[in-house]
Amino acid sequence: MKKSIFVTFASLFFVLLIPHSVFSQNDEDKFNPNKPNEQMKYYNKDGYEEDLQFSFEKVYRAVQKAIEETSCQIMTKNYTQTDAGLYKGKVFSDYCVFIGKTDTTYDNLQRYSIKVPIIRGGVWSSGRIQYKFILTEKQDGGTHLKLKGEISGREDYVTSKIHFWESNGIFEHNILERIKEILSNEK
Repeated sequence: MKKSIFVTFASLFFVLLIPHSVFSQNDEDKFNPNKPNEQMKYYNKDGYEEDLQFSFEKVYRAVQKAIEETSCQIMTKNYTQTDAGLYKGKVFSDYCVFIGKTDTTYDNLQRYSIKVPIIRGGVWSSGRIQYKFILTEKQDGGTHLKLKGEISGREDYVTSKIHFWESNGIFEHNILERIKEILSNEK
């Protein structure tokens, strides 16, 4: 009798307590609000800004080169001189396709987005990003660079439209790092 009670309690211990302790660590990590989200580590809702200690002309050329290196075209580029004699300019890329119609299109859209629009039964056929750079020459000879990125994708099955939403900053971070690299190699 004592053996059967012991076996019953021992098996109850393994059934109830051991799985809880094994899975509790994973559950805590999954629902921990303070756990850093790797996907969102570069996100900035206001855009991405850099003060670069390079002339306006160098930064303007570096931005164009970085866009072209991504196999993307430049849609708009222009600059003007202010009354104070400082330059202001903008460089907008065309819509750069980063994923076509594959089995992983939706996964890639999720990887680079804050939140992909929810379309029940939707089938995403492409994902693309557009870079919008605003450059401003500073009094000290440096350049202030502001970047805003926008993700868009085409949904073919339900809406047959292109939808636009916010990027999570990974593409923006990468192109800003490439611009800095281009500028440092020009010295």
